[in-house]
Amino acid sequence: MPLKITRRAVFPLAAATALLQAQSRQSADVVIYGATPGGIGAAVAAARLGRSVILSEYADHIGGIVSNGLTNADIGKRQAVGGLFYEFTRRVLEAYTAQDKANPALQNVKLCKDGYWYEASLAEKIFHEMIGAEGGRIRLLLSHELKRTTVRSNRLTSIFLEDRAKPGSLVELTAGAFIDATYEGDLAAMAGVPFKTGRESRAEYNEPHAGRIYMKFHDSTLLPGSTGEADEATQAYCFRMHVTNVPEKRIPIEKPASYNREEYALTLEDIRAGRITKFREVIQVYAMPNGRFELNSDHVHPDTGIPRESLDLAEECWPWPTATPAQRQKIYQRYLDHNTGMIWLLQNDPEVPEALRKDASQYGWHRDEWVNNGNRPRQVYVRQGRRILGEYVLTENDGTVDPAVKRTKVQPTSIAVIEWAFDPHGHHRYDPAHPGVREGYFFVDHEPFQVPYGVVVPRKIDGLLVPVACSCSHVAYNALRMEPVFIVLGEACGVAAHLSIEHKVPPRRIPTRRLQTILAERRGVLTFYEDLPFTDPDFPALQWLGARGLNPGYRAEKAQKLSRGEAADRLTRILSFEGKKTAGPTEGAELPLTAEVLAGWLKAAGYAAGSEPNGPLDVAGFARMVYGALRPKV
Repeated sequence: MPLKITRRAVFPLAAATALLQAQSRQSADVVIYGATPGGIGAAVAAARLGRSVILSEYADHIGGIVSNGLTNADIGKRQAVGGLFYEFTRRVLEAYTAQDKANPALQNVKLCKDGYWYEASLAEKIFHEMIGAEGGRIRLLLSHELKRTTVRSNRLTSIFLEDRAKPGSLVELTAGAFIDATYEGDLAAMAGVPFKTGRESRAEYNEPHAGRIYMKFHDSTLLPGSTGEADEATQAYCFRMHVTNVPEKRIPIEKPASYNREEYALTLEDIRAGRITKFREVIQVYAMPNGRFELNSDHVHPDTGIPRESLDLAEECWPWPTATPAQRQKIYQRYLDHNTGMIWLLQNDPEVPEALRKDASQYGWHRDEWVNNGNRPRQVYVRQGRRILGEYVLTENDGTVDPAVKRTKVQPTSIAVIEWAFDPHGHHRYDPAHPGVREGYFFVDHEPFQVPYGVVVPRKIDGLLVPVACSCSHVAYNALRMEPVFIVLGEACGVAAHLSIEHKVPPRRIPTRRLQTILAERRGVLTFYEDLPFTDPDFPALQWLGARGLNPGYRAEKAQKLSRGEAADRLTRILSFEGKKTAGPTEGAELPLTAEVLAGWLKAAGYAAGSEPNGPLDVAGFARMVYGALRPKV
């Protein structure tokens, strides 16, 4: 059986074999590299199905960018993301409810927006609680760097990690299934999974907004210079810093040692011209619980033309996706100095008007956040790393509405839903030759669309799932790349890893119908219905069938009475994805649907049907009967 050992640099096989024999070994049912929210979702999901899990991570903490400042969840339609992310928000709400009960003056319940906005420290605490609640089935292995992988017959069989506190101390991890939950796709790449970085051309997938592009924010008009050409550019990174204006909690922001005033020339130019008069006209500020504010880079506003530059630092993050940890640390520090320098300039530069300096100076680092890192985030916001090539490549076209079903394409293997706009940040620095825009930055709305299972299943390599650096075009990734989506994609991968082990098949061959059943019955969203609460008792049935085109449009309308003709159309569409056919009514299509009639159709298609009360059936009754007949055993 062929053996392939891979690592970042060439490593003689004899020496590698010697090291293989010398290292300690740990094993688990599922091994995850990357304790991001996606990795945590995978770990918890697998553990709840009884699997032992090792959750390993390069950093000395868990939670990825959510534990490092990205704490106002990027989600517009909240019914689009359920499962473990919804559970996370309930824990957030419970925590702030308890705080406000103890001190009603806090108003944290209002500020947390029903659990969808939170402090970074609370997010990290909740992640630890979710892991700890699994009774020891999840082992954390922090501060460990991925060094090598072992691939046998195109199947990942082990990974080697080095303890960063003990250089040269390697541990080999073996598992029935592996999950790469890093933002960069480091494990997948090291195992030999094909991947992409940068941007595809407009022609590659026939995507209207691919490649080099100039557009005004929230507009759809392509501006001059939009060639649609492919390149290796990566969208700008920045920090999602937390600050406070509470005097007893505020720590002054100091000038970085590498501060270079010339880097902020465009901002100073706009200040001199009177176009910028407030801190919030340069940097986005979000009020968070307990006196915190989250900062984010801002885009160029079409009506004002400012800010031409903000916290996003374009071009200098391009090497990050494939860089070494040491190289990434240098980029991290560069971005930290740049972002801190922007704030310091607004607070202190003598050319900044006093009113603006006073406005900016109300903010300082929060004494209780990131106490071991100078009260600044430990991670930069990696908006995009590698993107694997998987069994399915999600593209902008998957967000196109199908007139036949009045919604986007039906994906019968759906494991999640994307609702956020196509939202890449700038790829090049602001160019005065293109006023009012930053190259590569656009925000294009679309209808919610389903994510098929093949997006997390890499080509070529078995035994591995990839929920974060997953298989998308550049444009599609910039709708998917939201942390709530990563959590539920991780959850789906944790369940899929369990099924892979249980059925003794590679992840690409698991029974996706069972995967969807488990997800839907855990309140995971497989299709978007704006009128279907997570607590609805018919949620699993409507979701599972929704992935097969139950209703046209984006409403479940569970109380709607169905005619026989309407029901036959729905059942025909659903069974087509099961490889079955059904004969609709030859007459009486306008008559009300009854349980007896539906049971007859199901029986004719080879299914045993349960019963519903006599009388006309509504959508909910139809869904209960059909789901009961088709539901796989779990």
